[in-house]
Amino acid sequence: MSSKPIGSLNKMEKETFIEQILNSTNGITPVQPSDDLFAKIKNRIHEKQVIPMRVVVMVAASIALLVSLNIILLSIKTSKNETTIAVLEQSINQSNQLY
Repeated sequence: MSSKPIGSLNKMEKETFIEQILNSTNGITPVQPSDDLFAKIKNRIHEKQVIPMRVVVMVAASIALLVSLNIILLSIKTSKNETTIAVLEQSINQSNQLY
């Protein structure tokens, strides 16, 4: 196979190239897991994982803090936008010029 870019290959060369790529995995054999791997996985699934109450409280407090900060920041931004709009309206009303 030449080192031409794929776009410059003719139709037959492209089909041959594609077939070579598709057939490149034919000799691969699947990996065999160890015998006790399935048992280890099953045991891990059935193990109960206890989450400490302190972690639950910290996560809840973090979420509450983030929500509170978002609300505060949104209200501050909204009030600034309303002030800017009010100043613009006032200047238009004084000069009676729209553009």
